[in-house]
Amino acid sequence: MKIRIVDRNNDWVFGWQNSSYADGANAVAIDIKLALQEWFGDCFFALQNGIPWKTRLGSHNQKDLLDNDIYEVVINRNGVLAIQNFESQVIDRRYRATFSVVQAYSTELLDLDFTMRI
Repeated sequence: MKIRIVDRNNDWVFGWQNSSYADGANAVAIDIKLALQEWFGDCFFALQNGIPWKTRLGSHNQKDLLDNDIYEVVINRNGVLAIQNFESQVIDRRYRATFSVVQAYSTELLDLDFTMRI
């Protein structure tokens, strides 16, 4: 798997060399991060992709549904085999999840920490 890298502002990095791309476990981590940041109905060519963040974080008692959304997005990414050690919390309108990913490109677990705030 190969994917274009992103900078700290989540903008794609363009260039003429292979240094603009990540592969293996790094590519899986970038792909997961970008997929989790997608908003449901926001992209005209992929309206069904993403998570309904406003609904999940703007309403009460949505944490379990949001955990399921996160799990489904992550487990369906290319190279992801399993999710372990999943923990999450919602404080006000801030969601944080930490988890480990068993992925196809390394025997080491890929530890991820994701936060979304609306």
